[in-house]
Amino acid sequence: MNLFNNLGYIDIDVFKLLSFKIKNNIAPDDYLQTTAELIRFNTLLSVARAGTGHLGASLSIVELLTEIYFRSFEFDINNKDLNNRDIFILSKGHAAPSLYGTLAAKGYFPVNKLNDLRRLGGLEGHCDICIPGIEANTGSLAMGLSKAVGYAIGKKRFRLKGAIVVIVGDGELQEGQCWEAFLSAASYKLENLYIIIDNNKVQTDQFTENIVHYGNLVKAWRNLGFIVEEGSGSTVSEISAIITELKEKTGKPKIFYCHTIKGQGVSYMESTKLLKISSDKYIWHNKSPNSVQLRDGLTQILSRIKRQLIKLGFRWNLNKSLCNIPKGPIQQGIKGKSLITGFANALLEEAKNNSRIVVIDGDLEEDCGFIPFRKSFPKRFFEMGIMEQHMVATTCALSRLGYLPIISTYAAFLTSRANEQLYNLASEHVKALIVGNMAGILPATPGKSHQAFRDISCVKNIPDLLLYQPTSADDIQNILRRYFRNNLCRLLYLRLSMAASIEEIPVPSDSLSLGEPQIILKGTDALIVGIGPVVLGECIKAGQKLRKDNIDIEIWNHPWLTEFNINAYSKASKRNIPLFIIEDHFYRGGFGESLMSFLSMHDIHFSLIKHISMKDFPQTGFRDEALRHFGLHRDLIASAIRKLV
Repeated sequence: MNLFNNLGYIDIDVFKLLSFKIKNNIAPDDYLQTTAELIRFNTLLSVARAGTGHLGASLSIVELLTEIYFRSFEFDINNKDLNNRDIFILSKGHAAPSLYGTLAAKGYFPVNKLNDLRRLGGLEGHCDICIPGIEANTGSLAMGLSKAVGYAIGKKRFRLKGAIVVIVGDGELQEGQCWEAFLSAASYKLENLYIIIDNNKVQTDQFTENIVHYGNLVKAWRNLGFIVEEGSGSTVSEISAIITELKEKTGKPKIFYCHTIKGQGVSYMESTKLLKISSDKYIWHNKSPNSVQLRDGLTQILSRIKRQLIKLGFRWNLNKSLCNIPKGPIQQGIKGKSLITGFANALLEEAKNNSRIVVIDGDLEEDCGFIPFRKSFPKRFFEMGIMEQHMVATTCALSRLGYLPIISTYAAFLTSRANEQLYNLASEHVKALIVGNMAGILPATPGKSHQAFRDISCVKNIPDLLLYQPTSADDIQNILRRYFRNNLCRLLYLRLSMAASIEEIPVPSDSLSLGEPQIILKGTDALIVGIGPVVLGECIKAGQKLRKDNIDIEIWNHPWLTEFNINAYSKASKRNIPLFIIEDHFYRGGFGESLMSFLSMHDIHFSLIKHISMKDFPQTGFRDEALRHFGLHRDLIASAIRKLV
């Protein structure tokens, strides 16, 4: 019997055979461990095919997921009644690939669906209830634990059957919401709640201990009122024994504190082999293997269960599994330079000239461009971990001490989760630079939890906060120079795109006045006003297409997201041409709404106004897939203009 299906994944019939053996108590530990390894195989392959995904965090919990779904708890794909069955939540939602691999092995969806990881209409980058078997949207850390507590409270209060099982990451414990959930679970004595802590000791790219010191967590949990057991979480037999022991104890919620290995089962990804000293970096948090690395990893997995597979009559050849592995970056043809690198360089330049500049990071020093600063000025760098609200509040204090704080994390979390703290920061009239990183809908592969498509609406109502979106590295350098060296404003929100422009965009003048647009391209038939490198790059491409149809469009970059120049728009309105406002933000509360409100307030009328923006939740997908889905792709922009001009 062939081990693989037509796409090179472990076939569903293999999992059915193993499941039959397990249910009939035929060497259950051996066959369950074999099942775990085959789920690990499919997980590794799906991320390699996608070219993106969180492998380290996924591989550390494969044995846990296998034990949960195939033996210790009851999961029936035909029973969708939440009220009287076991429920599982993956609070560390970035480990979704291994959960998808487990759900496919159970039959919740076809195994070949794993080939659509992080693609439009496929499997979301983080857990999402649109996928069969997923019980909670997770991605923004700590929410999953609170949802698990909610399910457990409801089941206990209303006498419903079933246990609640949740896996929480060790880095995730830095979120204050986790401790709110712990306190609630202990207070309600939720004996139907099983919290599994994946303590792989590494978050993002370094030891968790480098970020935050936890102390004796086991003692703390027991003092709160939890039953706590510890183990390695590396074999199904050990996991089964500990869960069985926890089930026998009543009256309190349970915690299984697992000392796992990040990247377990693939030697070159295992944190214990990669991280020897405190300064070592873990490179497999969100990285996919190339074809050579994939062959090595898949071979390692199969070698551990070779005897079992041969005994069951399986044969295999890896050639199918090694097909269709990306040979380069999944986003190609991008002419614009990295804005993150540009920000890192500009920040370093300003910091050399101003000893009052300090940086507050939220466990994203690489993604946020802080590594050069930290290496050059370690005493001026503060690593706060995954604590958005705490970060912003500490920023306020540092500013009042006379320093110039820069705070940065993903815009989706910074502007919403810490919104009240940002308002409070402004109310104390301090000076600080707030950088909303990964703003907009690209990259779209992580999914809706990480796509900042409402960040403008979250912060534009805060008094004394100026919003600016740069389009290039040079643009960033100019705005930082103006902010730190001139009296541009007290609070600046820098809407920073991780995705660069598909075309090079001219740099706005370093003397561009507040509210003044930058004319990128002059034209006579229509006016496009856009924001950010992604949108403006698509607009430039659309203009090139329209020129072939003798449609001549004018393109403005409006980096000031809530400030507008009356003269510029008044003059443009008198040209009797349509206005197209284009943004990678939700249509309510964004740049376009602010501009249209401004035009209405000042009685400025265009012959026609078309607002191209997002009308629904963002979607997982590659660059062009996501842009097409929301009408922001150059072809669709050109088509919309062509219809109305």
